Amino acid sequence: MSTTQDQLDTLSANADQIWILISGFLVFWMHAGFSMLEAGSVRQKNTVNILFKNIGTVCIGAIMYFTVGYSFAYGQDTKNGFIGAGDWALTDSQNDTKHLWFFQYAFAATSSTILSGAIAGRAKLEAYFAACAVITGFIYPVVSRWVWDVNGWLSAFAEPEDRIGYSQDEDTCGFIDYAGSGVVHLVGGVAGLMGTILVGSRTGRFEAPEAFAGHNYALIAIGVLILWFGWFGFNCGSTLAFDGQVASKVAVTTVLSPSAACLTGMIVQYCFVHKWDITNALNCVLAGLVSITAGCSVVSDWHALFIGFLGAFVYMGVSKAMVAVKLDDPVDAVAVHGGCGLWGCLAVGIFAEASEIKNAYPCPNARGNQTGLQFGIQLAGVLSIIAWSSVTVGITLIIIKYTIGLRVTAEEEEVGLDASEHGTKAYELGVPPKSGVELEKKQQASQV
Repeated sequence: MSTTQDQLDTLSANADQIWILISGFLVFWMHAGFSMLEAGSVRQKNTVNILFKNIGTVCIGAIMYFTVGYSFAYGQDTKNGFIGAGDWALTDSQNDTKHLWFFQYAFAATSSTILSGAIAGRAKLEAYFAACAVITGFIYPVVSRWVWDVNGWLSAFAEPEDRIGYSQDEDTCGFIDYAGSGVVHLVGGVAGLMGTILVGSRTGRFEAPEAFAGHNYALIAIGVLILWFGWFGFNCGSTLAFDGQVASKVAVTTVLSPSAACLTGMIVQYCFVHKWDITNALNCVLAGLVSITAGCSVVSDWHALFIGFLGAFVYMGVSKAMVAVKLDDPVDAVAVHGGCGLWGCLAVGIFAEASEIKNAYPCPNARGNQTGLQFGIQLAGVLSIIAWSSVTVGITLIIIKYTIGLRVTAEEEEVGLDASEHGTKAYELGVPPKSGVELEKKQQASQV
């Protein structure tokens, strides 16, 4: 006969599982946001293709993360801090732990989606799908092993003496990346950068830039708002437990940082061009979200505003630099996710407060920004992530390039990937609707 305490423990465990599942549903819903954002940011003739890539991402990511990715990230057959093993295809998992697979799967797919936007409009569909399989099955899981598994060499969840930077004179909390500025966004941003380099720019992109503007601002705006909504699952759900205190704190910083970034981007852009630029404002929202993701639980509310403020400048600076060196990124994925993912991780070393770290992490002796140690650890972490991601993604894309090919032909690019790869088009803008009489005549003709 179960005791009251047993019943309470069961209820608590069920609450944790439901909380993480709901958060995972929100993260999964972010793929609708990515789809809308990327569809609006490309030219009309590539709309179906980018939507197809997003659908493929969640499906390929599911199979790869199920079969091998989750094992590389969290497999406990080895205590290796670099890569895990065991529990292949969840063969050792019970139903009471499968919510963790689902939540982490949604993150893995997000990391790969970033690449799809960066190489939109000229990359082969099958080439992206192959890269997606490698990212979700191997490249991303290794980084998540480092940072979020108890055995990871960068992990804040490892035993104190096993954490990076540990010494008897000063305790360390390891590399702090609460919800993935580095693990998810920096990995995706670096993948996008390697993609823009190896796939090359869209033909004519820098000779006639006005012809390559996004074709539907409504889709972009809807996409960003869906992403912002899903981000609450991304950040608040990273409590990995039904912890209202920490989740509430995270919800506040997840509102403040993108708000500050958006307003900063609006004003700065207006000061330079004297126009209110909707694309810049929306990308600054995303910049603020990526910037706060690492430190959302460990920085003060006021510092969240400042992190978002600086995140806007990081985004705009990297975006301008990409154009200056003629690297073509249709959705500014490298600037948003790469640049601001890097900044978000480093911001932890500058602004993280000891009291907040103690609330969110098993680090009772954390000192946060009181010394330079945490910043040094954050710097070592991001350099390691950049090195791993650039090398592995680079090798992957080079192999694809010399086997099945990375890029469509010039003719296929000119007519658009919707027509050349899918034999269809998303819609026709500017075509007047047919009258009822015309439609009736067409229907009658088709019946003859």
